[in-house]
Amino acid sequence: MTPLAARRPEFLDLFPPGAALTRLAGGFTWAEGPVYLPEAQAVIFSDVRQNRTWRWSRAGGLQAGMNPSHHQNGHTLDARGRLIACSHGRRALLRQEETDQWTVLADRFGGLRLNSPNDVALHPGGSLWFSDPTYGLDKPEEGYGGEKEQPGNFVYCLAPDGTLAAPIRDRLMPNGLAFARADLLYVSDTAEGEGHIYRYRLAPDGTAVSEGRWATPRPGVPDGFQVDEAGRVWSSAGDGVHVLSPEGEELGRVQVPETVANLCFGGLDGTELYLTASTGLYHIPTRVRGLRL
Repeated sequence: MTPLAARRPEFLDLFPPGAALTRLAGGFTWAEGPVYLPEAQAVIFSDVRQNRTWRWSRAGGLQAGMNPSHHQNGHTLDARGRLIACSHGRRALLRQEETDQWTVLADRFGGLRLNSPNDVALHPGGSLWFSDPTYGLDKPEEGYGGEKEQPGNFVYCLAPDGTLAAPIRDRLMPNGLAFARADLLYVSDTAEGEGHIYRYRLAPDGTAVSEGRWATPRPGVPDGFQVDEAGRVWSSAGDGVHVLSPEGEELGRVQVPETVANLCFGGLDGTELYLTASTGLYHIPTRVRGLRL
């Protein structure tokens, strides 16, 4: 049975004939934050609630990563290809060095501790944008708890020189985020009663202006997502991955038997789609590549 459910016929053109969904690994509690490491030809991802990370590759299969991971969640690579992590437990944005040690890039704003950084995206100018909801404070299974110090749940921008700003302050529980262009950022809000993706226009001075609600994938809520080279958004949802046109129209779905939390493109040619879905890591081949600005 095909995992592909087309809403528009061009959706099927995004996949090779006979594309199948494969469960690569399982046994997790809440798999999240996948990122593909080109040099290692491996996917790094988190199990937020088991407080550890994992690595999967075709050559080595599933291999243990950090344990404990301090409840790492989202990951990306910086402009130099170094691994960047959002840590609920350390309430910080971190960078892994060549020594495998972790450097704290940001853990305070305005002299107050961050909430629990959740997901992160690289801007083509080299800055790192990350969301900071309170899941690591509110949910004992996803962090170490603690008192909320920030006056809100912001989306932050860490400039290459280390300056930290909070350009987006109007979201309740900002979560996934991805750039479609240098001046266009998508942000999901997973607060109760929300569950939408919003658009923000970015000005050269770093300010962000909301363009309002852009899409509402259902069932479930949009958590993590990616943008491909044609500007389509591949969003997590309760029943799989929803692929949306640049105008926000649903083109089709990759049906997955678990709730998908996040996804990434990878592989030697960048067309392999990896999904973290509740207890499993999944894969499906595509004919598109993730956007690299």
